[in-house]
Amino acid sequence: MVIILNDDKYFEINLKRWNELVDINAKSKVYDLEGFKSGKTSLLSIELEELGDVRGKSLLHLQCHFGMDTLSWARLGAKVTGIDFSDKAIALANQLSKELNIPARFINANLYDIPKIIDEKFDIVFTSYGVLCWLPDISKWAQIISECLKPDGIFYIIDSHPFGFIIDENEEPFKVGFNYFSEGKPIYWDEGAAYSDPLAELKNQASYEWNQTMGEIINALLKANLELEFLHEFPYSFHNIHPDMKERDDGYYEFQNLKFSVPMMFSLRAHRKYEKK
Repeated sequence: MVIILNDDKYFEINLKRWNELVDINAKSKVYDLEGFKSGKTSLLSIELEELGDVRGKSLLHLQCHFGMDTLSWARLGAKVTGIDFSDKAIALANQLSKELNIPARFINANLYDIPKIIDEKFDIVFTSYGVLCWLPDISKWAQIISECLKPDGIFYIIDSHPFGFIIDENEEPFKVGFNYFSEGKPIYWDEGAAYSDPLAELKNQASYEWNQTMGEIINALLKANLELEFLHEFPYSFHNIHPDMKERDDGYYEFQNLKFSVPMMFSLRAHRKYEKK
């Protein structure tokens, strides 16, 4: 079902759900907040290897939720700023920063409002795991990233592969349930369970998501004056998107009985082209 609303209304509906998810996620085994407080990193192996040394670098984390990854980069020496549209998530992020004595700046704002509130440039813009599906305008997203980067600054993303978005999460065996070419139309979800804890019932069950094709993502970045360094695709995911998936030792999830491998996750690194004046 698709109900045509304006972007502000979509964000309002999604915000209610995400504010409710903050406490549930913070208490879940998936996020392992207590492990993080004791010194465990929330970052996974791929982004740690592909982004590399961040010591002394300024890093802007888009859609940072309650800041575990942001603070993990800070533990590795980055000067971090995290931004998220959930006021409850940012409140918890600030609480964690203070409690753990990890320097960080957190800003409560919609990603699309960044040009109004941030005028500095960063060495790195980072975003990861379950972020693109909440964005209706991928071209504007890419332009904001470019504007936030210093000349030759690095952009890095790791997220669900757009192909994985078309899989019906509730159907086993593997079944295509959604359009790959969605033409900018949102998908309406009505889900009472939280992704981090299936036993937790949500009051705010409605949400809207968007699927962008890989071509749309790359072309948006190229148009925004970003130059690709690499694009990697992986046949596994960062969460159990399908009933057939099982967790691996490294924290990723892979299919157990699928005959052929399919792309479930991608990573991309790019840098802002230096413009001579």
